[in-house]
Order: sequence, then C-alpha cells, then structure tokens
Amino acid sequence: MAGGGKPTLSPKAIIHQKFGANAIYRIEEVHDSSESGCPGLAIPRKGPCLYRCHLQLPEFSVVSNDFKKKKESEQCAAELALDKLGIRPQNDDLTVDEAWDDLVGRIKYIFSDEFLSSEHPLGAHLRAALRREGDSCGSVPVSVIATFDSRINGRCKIINPTVESDPFLVISTVMKAAAKLSDYIVASPHVASLRRKNAYPSEIVQALATTHVSDSQDSRKVEAAYIPCDGEEVVELDAIDISSGRYYMDGIAERLCLKDGSQVMISRTLGKASCGSECRLYSAIPKLKSSDNSSEVAGSPSEASSHTEKSRRNARASYICGQDIHGDAILASVGYRWKSDDLDYDHVTVKSFYRICCGMSPNGIYKIARKAVLAAQLPFSFTTKSNWRGPLPRDILKMFCQQHRLAEPDFTVSTAPVKSLSDIYRSHKKLKVLGSDDAGNEQEKEDDTPGLKHGFRCEVRILTKSKDVVLECSLRKFYEKENDAIQNVSLKALLWFSKYFDELDVDGEQPNDTDDDQTTNVPSSGEKGVRSITNGSVVSICYSLSLAVDPEYSSDGGESPGEGSEGNEDVESEEDAENPCNCESSIDLIESNEEIEFEVGTGAMNPHIESAVTKMTVGEYASFNTTLPDAAEALILAAATDTVRFRSLLSGSPTLDYSILLLGVKGPTEERMEAAFFKPPLSKQRVEYAVKHIKESSASTLADFGCGSGSLLDSLLDYPTSLQSIIGVDISPKGLARAAKMLHSKLNKEAGNVKSATLYDGSILEFDSRLHDIDIGTCLEVIEHMEEDQACQFGEKVLSLFRPKLLIVSTPNFEYNTILQQSTPATQDEKSESQLPKFRNHDHKFEWTREQFNQWASNLAKRHSYSVEFSGVGGSGEVDPGFASQIAVFKREASSSEDKVVAENVAEGSVEPYKVIWEWKKGDGEKKD
Repeated sequence: MAGGGKPTLSPKAIIHQKFGANAIYRIEEVHDSSESGCPGLAIPRKGPCLYRCHLQLPEFSVVSNDFKKKKESEQCAAELALDKLGIRPQNDDLTVDEAWDDLVGRIKYIFSDEFLSSEHPLGAHLRAALRREGDSCGSVPVSVIATFDSRINGRCKIINPTVESDPFLVISTVMKAAAKLSDYIVASPHVASLRRKNAYPSEIVQALATTHVSDSQDSRKVEAAYIPCDGEEVVELDAIDISSGRYYMDGIAERLCLKDGSQVMISRTLGKASCGSECRLYSAIPKLKSSDNSSEVAGSPSEASSHTEKSRRNARASYICGQDIHGDAILASVGYRWKSDDLDYDHVTVKSFYRICCGMSPNGIYKIARKAVLAAQLPFSFTTKSNWRGPLPRDILKMFCQQHRLAEPDFTVSTAPVKSLSDIYRSHKKLKVLGSDDAGNEQEKEDDTPGLKHGFRCEVRILTKSKDVVLECSLRKFYEKENDAIQNVSLKALLWFSKYFDELDVDGEQPNDTDDDQTTNVPSSGEKGVRSITNGSVVSICYSLSLAVDPEYSSDGGESPGEGSEGNEDVESEEDAENPCNCESSIDLIESNEEIEFEVGTGAMNPHIESAVTKMTVGEYASFNTTLPDAAEALILAAATDTVRFRSLLSGSPTLDYSILLLGVKGPTEERMEAAFFKPPLSKQRVEYAVKHIKESSASTLADFGCGSGSLLDSLLDYPTSLQSIIGVDISPKGLARAAKMLHSKLNKEAGNVKSATLYDGSILEFDSRLHDIDIGTCLEVIEHMEEDQACQFGEKVLSLFRPKLLIVSTPNFEYNTILQQSTPATQDEKSESQLPKFRNHDHKFEWTREQFNQWASNLAKRHSYSVEFSGVGGSGEVDPGFASQIAVFKREASSSEDKVVAENVAEGSVEPYKVIWEWKKGDGEKKD
C-alpha cells in the first residue's frame, strides 16, 4: 500500500489473480416486491430490477446482497469470498503520512517502464511527450498528471481537502512529492513538469514506435472557443494545432502565448461539445510568474496570493469552471482515451460556450433539457407529475449538484396525521427556506382520530463534498403524496439556486413562489382579449422565434413595442401561417420546435408565449414581436448556430419575432377542478356517502368495481365499519400494485374489523362467481371511462349476475360542468367557448345529464328486481343543475326469482376469470399470491 506504485486492486481483481477462470460469477435478477412495500404482489415489476451475484470458487461459494448495478453485486461477492479466505484488500482509509507515501509511489510507477506501454490515457501522454523536441522531450506537464490520474487526485485530497476548490494545490502537492524522487524524477523548480531522470530503455521505445503509432499523420486543427480575460472583448472561434508529431498541450500553450504545455492548467470536464465529447477549460497556471521567458512555481502561499491579486481574473471562464481562472482561456474538446494513441477531439463553437454558461443554473439545465433555450423556463410550481414536462425537479437538483461538485442532495421525509384534507396540499404551495419563516410552525401532534389522513413533508440539505452546508430547504406544509413533497422541496431549492446565479433569462424575473389555491396569470402589460385557457391546462404548441432587424428602425426613432410588452400582435388562421411577418424586415430563425407541451400557470414557458396562447383556440396561429431585454443576448447566442451573424444583428436594435400555432389543449385534471370548488373535495364526499350506507346496511363484504389505485378502499379503512372483507377489481396492473402497497401498509398497522382483503386483475364487464351475492358493491366515477354501450353492459352484468344486496354507482353530472368551468371569464368571441373542455377529464368517453343517468338506472333496476334511489354530492339536488357528482343506490328486492336462478347457476359451476393479484388475511404472517 504505502510506497507501492501499482494501483490498488479491487476485490474482483484479487479473486481473478488467485483463481482465474476457476472463479465463476452468475448474476441473478431479483424482483423484490418488498421494496415496493407489498410482499406477495403477483405483478412482475417493470423497469430497473436488483441484481444478486453468485460466486463459485473451487472450495466454496458465496452470494452477494442485492444491488442496483451488476458490477456492485460482483464486487460484493468477491469481498465476501476474500473475507472467507482471510484476505484483507487494501483500502483508501489512509493517514496523511500514508497518503504522501502512496503519492510518491504512484508518481514513480507512472514513470516506470511498465506504465509507458499501458493503455491508461496518461500512457499516451508519456509517449507523446517522448516526441517533443529539445529540453521538453519526455517531460509531462504536472497539470496533465493531476487531471488524468484519479488516484493522484484522491491522495492529494487526503493530504489537503481544499484541493477540491483550487486545482493548483494538486499541482504543487505533486511537485513536492516528486521532489522526494530526486534520484529518479527530474522536477524542476522553474517549470511545472516532470520527466524521468534516466532515459527509457531503447528496446522499449523502439517497440512502442511500432505498436503505438497514430493512424493520422496529417496536419490538423480543431476548433475551440477563445475566452478573453477582458470582459469587453467577445468570445471568439479559434483553432488549435493538433498535427501529428506535435504534443497537443504545446499547441494550446501557443494559442495562450505561453512557453509550452507545462504552463497550462486544465479544468475538470465542463459539458459536451456538438458531438457529445467532453469539454475542458485551458488557461495559464495563475501562480507561474513570467521572467525572461522562463517561469517558476510560486513557492509560498503568500507569494501565490500576491501574484493572484496582480493577475486579471477571467470572470466568464471562472463562472463556467467554478474556480478562479486568470488570464485568457480556451474551451476545447481534445485529449487521449483509454487504449488509443489517437487524439480524440471534437469542434467546440462559441455556441458551445454559451450553452455551458446557460447550463450552469437550474433554469438553464431545464431549458437545455427541453430543447427550448429561449422559450422554456423552470416552472415555479410543481402541481402533478402527469402535468410536469421535462426532467423532474429532483433529477434536475441531482444534475445541478453533480455539475457543481456538491454532494448528493440529502432528503428527509416526515409524515404526520392531519385533521382535514384541506391541510394537505395536493400541488405546489408557498415554501420558505429554513429560517424565521418557520418560527412557530409546530409539529402536529399524533392523533388516532378516525378519518385522519397522513401527509408528507420534506426537507433537503445541500452539502459540499467536505460536508459543509450550502443550503437547507424545508416545506412548511404537508402533501398527500410523498413524491409531491420531494419534488416540491427540490423545486424550492432549485429556485433559490436560480436566484443565486446570474439568470440568462430572455424575459427577466419570473415569480418563484405561488399558492396553488391562488390564480396565477403571467400576462404582459399589453395583454389584449380574454383568457380562454385556464391555469392547470396542458397545451401543445408549435413555435418559432426569430430575430428581425427593420432597416428603418433605429433607437432614436420609430415606434417601439415598449419594454416588456407584446408589441404588435396578429392572430391568424392556420392558412396564413406561411407568412407570419408582414414587414420587410431581415428575419433570422433562432429557435423552433414542432411540438412542445407545457402547463399553463406554472411559469414553464416564456410569459409572452403563454399570454398569447391563453387567448387562442386550437388550430389558431399568432405572430407578434417584442423588444429584447438586456439578458437576451447570451441566450440567443446559446440557441443560434451562426453566432457571428447574430452578434451583428444584435447590434442593430432588433426585435424578437414570435410565431405560434396552438396544436392542442388538455384541461385541468378533474380532481384539481373539483378541489377548487368543494371543501371537502368530492372524492372525500363520495367516500363519506358510501360509509354512511355501509353503516346503515351493516354490510360485512364489499367489492369496489374499478378500484384503480385503491383510493376508496384506503379511505374506508379510516372509518369504523362492520366490513370484514374488502375486494378490489381493476384491469390496470399499475393501479393494482399501488392499491396493494397502500392496503398492505395500512392493514398491517390497524385492520379494525377487516379480516381479509383481495385484489383481482379483471374486467368488470366479466362475471366472477367469487363475487356473487356480496353485501355491497361500489362503482364510483368509473363508468364514464368506458364507452356508453360498455357502461350499459356493466349495469346488466352487475345486477343480473353479481347480484349485490346494495350497489352504489356515481358518475359526473354533465350539467354541472358549466359551474366547474366558471373560472373562465365569459367572452363575446364564440371561438373561446369551443375552447372549453367538453368533459371534466380528457379520458372520459361520455358524461350523462341527470335525465340520462336516471333513465339508465331506472331501467336497470326495473329489469333486475332492484329499487333505486337518486342522490349525489357537491351542490344541491333541489336546484339546477343538481349535484356535481350524481349517485344511484340500487337495493335488491327480497327473495326475487332472479336470485334463485342465478344462485342455482353459480352452484352448478364456478366462473373465475379474475386473477388474484394480492391477498391479505388477518393473523397471517405472509401475503399470498
């Protein structure tokens, strides 16, 4: 370990050394239903599974734990085998002195005969250095060793943890370690490079000349972005000479006016070039002092500090690097890969630089991910996962932390019972970063009162790699779903970081706190017309953004649209879309998208686009222009292909031309629309209605037809009832899996009178004899998701064959939709009325009026010896338009002839098409499938 030169072997590598082909690894895929909180669930898990490794050695075998990655399971199995063999592999738990010894040993190994021919990228650098001429022959820049050898970096971090924020400390640490190898390594105090003291054996060099030869012998240059230190100068396209036979680091040094590659500092990877290769920033090592064309490494911290103060800081390069960069810098994508002496390179454009700048902030990460740098914005509200578009807030936060070399976000989720559903936020509410705003916000006391719901709230801590706190962010309110709490606290942290960074936002500031029970509009000051699309709707648009320069326009004359206003707006039909601009301006396309979706009212889209879209109808076309805000230039250059031309256009007081076609609209979800009008929500009122009838009938068995994710069954368990057996039927495996998880958790805590629970995978249009003659059946807000003829078929099937003693069916009242949609202002424009959704949910196949529902239910009851009563929840049955959710309660008449016939048929032979997906019985230690 200490003093050794070769890399530490992994457990698997040690096993291979000792057993070779006699070590046999077998990977097993593990579908662990317990991870979802529901053992015994008979639905195969989709998506990523866990892996378990079986390692067979000649004398024994071992089995690893379960891991998300195959490699991790293999290493675990190898570790277990080594433990059995009594072998302790080396680890990185080193003291500072041991780290110094290991660093010295690693440097010596890098310059060994063995490493020279290795497939490590550093091996290619060593071989390239041998082709350098003069005194530089065989010299490798210390910055290269510090950048491309992870072990060197790791040891330097143990010696001095602050190297994470100052790459020069790695260089100086390596130089100090190399100084201990004076009989083997030449470490000049005047240059930051190392070379071997004695030449490599000639036979090795000759062998390398034949085995490690680059395929390319021509003269080549690779495009790069040159970033001047002077902020007044523009970032320009440049080129680096990477011709065969020349060390590419010397080519970069030449462009930076440095003596050679030993004076060049290399950053960590910053982003991707046009073809996906990684980019790095190259600049002068700031603590090298020029004197008579020679340099020396600053020896003391005070000397280094003094020189840094005199150097000019490159603000733009420092911004994308996260470290102080002094002097001019070059953004390039060039370097060696494993197993190759050929340079891997990609052209880096000025656009690449501006996209990396854009991607430094959470807002920029979201824009780039959505491929809409100018149009998209990080939403200030997370309502539902189904309405969110683009990477989820939690994923963006992880990307942001990784990009800025922060630790993984640390989430802490807490849960507590809340007294009413109104205390649970189903979508984004106003959040506060931890501080005085949380004062007096006491934790709710545990309460076992029946009917309580459990809410979730979440806290996230962002830490540096050294565990220093960067940000603590907490939700003040509870959410119904754990994921909603996590996503909302992630979004809150992202919005805080977006404030911290210099936002490159086309339209300036955006609101970043909102309550979802407040109306949030994003109109411009020059808004015309009336909104015909409500908040919460998901719209699909086709758009293009262009830069237009009017030859007659000047900043001193002509009519300006006004800062922050929409300017001139035209709404056209689709036929006129081919000529969106009627002026004879010079128009250059910056960004376009054939189809992009966003949720209205969450700040997910450029406010000018959203304001225009909310006044349009499907198929309508709009074009308008706006003046450019001050922050627009950087975003335009991040989106545009020809940066030279667009820089020229930007100097001529251009306008930003918008062309938008509204492709489609999905209205707010039924649940959100109803929740805005009813307290408690209709879903809770329907449950309470069902509980009332369960208590009155003293029912012991209940079947929920179309149980979905089990929301009704879940809610029923919150109330004391006579129910002993509950059953759910649905055709959605995903919904049944969620229902099973929920029931498993709740029944194992407190089952009440319930002795058994069963979930079936099956269609409610099919009869299953196991559900014949149940006490009560429910079918709440289900039939409208079928075709009308299927709803009629279900009615016939359930009353003629299942024959429940009591059946409760609810469905939306179509006549009530006008009230639910009253948040849309009345308008004289007939087109806006056609914009209103026909049904409450885009998945509804139909919705009945009171007359249609009464006729359907009455005819069914009459044919099958049932009585029926009509009622509802939400609103009043005494006045028009009646209840929001209309309900029919069917009661089976005593000893009807139809009952005897059905009972005889069931007795003759069972019909069981339903598949048992999950089953629970009170007192059993396990669930059955």
